[in-house]
Amino acid sequence: MMNFNTQKLLAVSFWGTLLLCTSVPQVAAAPYWSTVVETMPADQKVKGKVVNDKGEPLPGVSIAVKGTGTGTATRADGTFQLNVPAEKTVLILSYLGYKNQEVLAADHLNIVLQEDVHMLGEVVVSTQKRNQSSIEVPVSVSALSGGNLKKLNVQQFDEMAQYIPGLQIQLQSPNNPGYVIRGVTSDDGDSRSQPRISVFQDGVSISRSRASVVELFDLERVEVVKGPQGTLFGRGAEIGAVHVIRNKPTNVLSGELSVGYGSYNQKLASGYINTPFAEGKLANRFAFSYNARDGFIKNLSGGRLNGKSTIALRNSTRYWLGDKTTADLVFDYQYDDYPGTSFKSKTFAPAGGDTDPNSAADLEQGEGLYIKRHVGGAAFLLDHELNANWKLSSITGFRAFNSDESFDADGTPAPILWISEKAKGTQFSQEFRLNYDSKGRFSGFGGISYFYENSTQEVPMRINEQSLYPAYISPLLKSQFASQFKTMGLPDAASTSILNALFPEQAAVVNGQPQYVTNLPQIRKTLEAVMSGMLGTSVTLEQGLAALGVPAATISSLATQVDQLSGQPINSSHEETSKNYGTNQAAEIFVDGTYRLLKGLSLTAGFRATYEHQVGGYRSDASLQPSIFGLMMNGSANLLNAVSDGKITASESYYSWVGRVALNYLFKKNNIYASVSRGRRPGVVIVLPGEVTRLKPEIIYSYEVGMKGIVGNGKLSYDLSAYYYDWTHFQTTTLQQVEGSLAPQYLADDAGKAHTFGAEAGFRYSPVRSFSLFGNYSYIDGQFNAEDENGNPQEYAGNRFRLTPKHTFSAGIDVDVPISKRANVYFRPSYSYKSQVYFEDSNREDLSQPGYGLANFTAGIRVSARNFYYEIGSFGKNVFDKKYIIDAGNSGDAIGLPTFVGGSRSVIGLTAKIGF
Repeated sequence: MMNFNTQKLLAVSFWGTLLLCTSVPQVAAAPYWSTVVETMPADQKVKGKVVNDKGEPLPGVSIAVKGTGTGTATRADGTFQLNVPAEKTVLILSYLGYKNQEVLAADHLNIVLQEDVHMLGEVVVSTQKRNQSSIEVPVSVSALSGGNLKKLNVQQFDEMAQYIPGLQIQLQSPNNPGYVIRGVTSDDGDSRSQPRISVFQDGVSISRSRASVVELFDLERVEVVKGPQGTLFGRGAEIGAVHVIRNKPTNVLSGELSVGYGSYNQKLASGYINTPFAEGKLANRFAFSYNARDGFIKNLSGGRLNGKSTIALRNSTRYWLGDKTTADLVFDYQYDDYPGTSFKSKTFAPAGGDTDPNSAADLEQGEGLYIKRHVGGAAFLLDHELNANWKLSSITGFRAFNSDESFDADGTPAPILWISEKAKGTQFSQEFRLNYDSKGRFSGFGGISYFYENSTQEVPMRINEQSLYPAYISPLLKSQFASQFKTMGLPDAASTSILNALFPEQAAVVNGQPQYVTNLPQIRKTLEAVMSGMLGTSVTLEQGLAALGVPAATISSLATQVDQLSGQPINSSHEETSKNYGTNQAAEIFVDGTYRLLKGLSLTAGFRATYEHQVGGYRSDASLQPSIFGLMMNGSANLLNAVSDGKITASESYYSWVGRVALNYLFKKNNIYASVSRGRRPGVVIVLPGEVTRLKPEIIYSYEVGMKGIVGNGKLSYDLSAYYYDWTHFQTTTLQQVEGSLAPQYLADDAGKAHTFGAEAGFRYSPVRSFSLFGNYSYIDGQFNAEDENGNPQEYAGNRFRLTPKHTFSAGIDVDVPISKRANVYFRPSYSYKSQVYFEDSNREDLSQPGYGLANFTAGIRVSARNFYYEIGSFGKNVFDKKYIIDAGNSGDAIGLPTFVGGSRSVIGLTAKIGF
C-alpha cells in the first residue's frame, strides 16, 4: 500500500478578493463567430440542459435569444437559465465542434447537440481559466480530446507526444520521465531541483518527476501549452505545461468496458460507470485502467526487462449545490509493478550475444531488477457563480508518491554497480481564483495560491570492488600514477614501462563472464623488477628512483604510498547510501485579463508574483564495509558518495515575477497573435559536505508570433507559429567531480546563456464527413551561446540541447465509413518521425540516436444498437518493429560504462468494447 506519511499540512494563511473593474455595459455577447438571431414571453424564465449524443453535459454552450442582444452560456453541468421576452422566442445554440441549432423556448428544455466533424480543429480549452476555443487563445496550445485519444489508442504520455508538435516525452520508466517542450528538458529526479514544465491534473500540480506519470484513460482532453506560462500555470511552467482534464460525473446513467490482448502477452482492460443519485443533485463516476505485458528484452540471468504492469483507479463525485455551485471530489491511485529496465552496455556483450540495446541482456540481478511505484491523491474543486459576471473557484490538491526502482547501472553480467532509487514525497496545494467576464470588452481572472512539497531521494549502491577494479579502478590508478610520475620528472619511456607493468589492460567481462581481481598488484616488486631491467642491475625501489633522478623527498612519499597499496585484498562486497532532501514552499498572487480594443482586436496581459522558500539537504553515512579504494585514495570509507556528518541542510528564499503581454486579431474563425513573455525556473540549492552551491534562477524571455484558424467552410483547420527564446543561467545536468568521491556525479549546473529559434505547423483537413487527414511539423534549433553574459567562452558553445530533435513531424488519416444505419467501419493509420537526438548536452555522438520513424494504426467496426453500442477493433504500435533507443549514458557513464535503453518494439493486438 502507498505510504501516505502523515504530514502537518501548512494552513493557507491568506484569503483575498481581487476586483477587476470595467466601464463596459453589461451586455451579453456570443463568441466572435456565433450568429445571433431573434424573439419570446416577457420576463419568462427558461430552464434547460444541453448534452451531446452520449448524454454528457456540454459546459459553455452559447445560448442567444434570436433578434436580441440577450444570451447566456451553460454551466459546468450543461444546465442554463435565461429570461426571455413576452412573445414567441427562438433560441440559438452554438458550441465549438458542434452544429448550430435553433429551438423554440419552453419552460424546460433538454437539447442534444450533434458533433460537426468539419469543426474538429476547434477544441474547447481552459488554458486561460475559462472555456474558450483553442483558436481564440493568443498562445500556442495543442489539445487532444478524450475521443481523439481513444481513436489513436493513446494510453501513455510518450504515445501522446507523437501527435503534438514541439513536445517530446521520454518514458524510460514511469519512475523516470523526461518532458521536453520546444527543446527544453525537465527530467531531474533530485529532490533539490525544480521542474521547468508543469504537469497538472484538473488544475492540481503533479509536476514532481517521480509522481507525474499517469495513465491516460477516461479523459475529457489533454492540453499542452507551449512557451513561458507562469502567469497561467505557476512557477513550474517556465517553458510550458501539460494539463490533463479528466471526465467528471454527469446526470446520465452510462458506462463502458473495453478489453484487449496483444503481442508480448499484453492484457488490457479499461472502463467506467457513471451513476446519478439524489434526483440530479449528486452523481458518481468510477473509472479504471489495467495495462500489462511481458518485457521486450530477455534477461539471461532471469526474467524479462522493459515490460509493464499498471493498474489505475479513479473515483469522482460531483455535487450540484443549487443552480450556481458545483463541487467535485476526485480520488485517484496508480500502482506500477514493472520488471526492471534494460540499461545495457555497448562495451561488453552477454555470452553468445551482442551489444545491441534491443537484444537480450545479461544483468546479473535477474528478477531482482524492478520498478514499484505507488502514486495517488485527492482533489477538491469548487465553482460558484456569484452573479452573471463573477465566478469564484477553489482548487485543493493533495498528492503522495512512493517509488522504488532497482537497476543495473553498469549494464554488464558483472556485479560492478547495482543501484536502487527510493523516492518519496507529499504535496499540498490550494488556489483561490475569481473570474470576471462582462460578456463585452473585458474578461480575466485573479487570485492567490499556496504550494508545499516535501520529498526525498535515497540511492543505495551495492558494489563488488573485485569486479569494479578492472572496469574502473585500475585505469584510474594508472592515470593517478602517470600524473605523479610526470610531476617527479620521470622519463616518458620509464613511466610507460612501469605503468604498463603495474596496470595491464584488463577487461571486466570476457566472453560474457565477469572477471575478478582479488588483490592489488605487488606494486613494490613490480616496480623494482621493471627498474632493474631498465638499469641493467638489481635495485630496490628507492635505489631505482634515485638512479632515475627522482628527488629524495618524493621517493620517500611514493615508497610509503606503494607499500600501503601493494598486495592489499580487494572487497567482494561494499555498500553505501546517499540521500537528498527537498522542501519547497511557495505563495503566489496572480492576475490576467483580456481587453477588446476594437472589434476583433484584443490585448491580453498577465502577471504573477511569487515568494518561495527552498531547503536542500544531503546525507551519506560512512559505510560499515569500508572501501579499500576510498580509504587509500580519499581517506574515506565510501567510494562514490562523500561522507557527511549526519544530515546537512541549506536554504534559500526568493521573490520573483513572471508575466506576459499578447496582442491578437480575430477575424471570422482565424486568429493572428504576437506575444512577449518572461519565464523563470527556481534556483537550486545543492548541499554537499564542505560546500553549498546555489544556482541562480533560470530566466527566459520569449517572443512568439502565430496564426491559427478554420477555413474552407470549416473543412481545414490550421495552426502556425514561430518563436525565439533567450536564456540566462540555463540550468542543465552534468557529470561533476565531487570531493570525497572517486567518480563524478550528475548534478545541476549553470550552463550560461542559450537561445532557441523554432517554428511549428499543424493542420486537419476533412473534405467529407467520413474522411480526414491530419499532420504537424516542428523545427527546433536550440543551442548554447558562444559566450556567457560576461563575455567568457562557454563549455557547450554551439551544442544542441539534449533530447531535442531538430525536425519532427507526424501525419495520419481518419477514415470512418458507415456500412449501415447503425454500423461504421474505421481505419486510422499514422506515422511519426524525429531526427537525430543527443542524450547529453555535450553532444557526444556515441550517446545519440539517429533519426527514425514509427508507424501505428487502429481499425475496427462500431455498431450502435437502441440503448448500447459495441466495437471490435485492432491496433498496432511500431508496426514495422523499428529498433531505436530512448536513452543513453545514465549512471554507468560516471564510471566509463555508459548504458543504453531500447525503445518499444512492435505490438499488435485486438480489442472489444461495449457501452451504454
